[in-house]
Amino acid sequence: MKYQHIIFDFDGVLAESNEIRFNGFRKLFKDFPQNQVEQLVEYAKSNGGISRYKKIDFFFSTIRGEPISLELINHWADQFSELVIQDVMKARPVGGSLEFLKKYFSHFDFAIVSGSDQKELREVCKGRGIDSFFKIILGSPTEKKDNIATLLSDFKWARSKSLYVGDSRNDLEAAKVNNIDFIGRSSGLVDWKDYNVKFVSELSSLYNFLD
Repeated sequence: MKYQHIIFDFDGVLAESNEIRFNGFRKLFKDFPQNQVEQLVEYAKSNGGISRYKKIDFFFSTIRGEPISLELINHWADQFSELVIQDVMKARPVGGSLEFLKKYFSHFDFAIVSGSDQKELREVCKGRGIDSFFKIILGSPTEKKDNIATLLSDFKWARSKSLYVGDSRNDLEAAKVNNIDFIGRSSGLVDWKDYNVKFVSELSSLYNFLD
């Protein structure tokens, strides 16, 4: 096989949870002007893969023009987690994802690198019964490109044998920065035909690209 190590994003790649995240911001900031909240949601859709910490900072600093402390960002991030975690835990799996993990986890090294909060993400994966498939589960506030770099270094995974599967431009850039191959998953965030990359609609067809 061309690859030995497969790194997955989570939202939109393993679980159909992107809309849960977007609606989470609507719930989180329900007492703020709706037009400002919708600007944030559009920013989140256009910048999939960026952490909630950066999105919350963008909401206050850029959309509202208000300075915000790290302490307050963390407060809002914790509130966001409480609003979405149960729904994310119950979100529908991306088609073919569970079957792929079960069938091939003994053939490949699997890991998750996501923009979701790391503590929350590990709890979600445990609740979904999939945590045991992965060598490690990494999330924010550390950026994806840095988590991938750390993962490759710590586990001594060869870049030529490593693949990142993501559904956002941020995922593609994280793979490029680390000089590893990328396959897009069409979750609705990106039209991969515009980026000249291989992509799948469901993970049931992922194996076809691994030779």
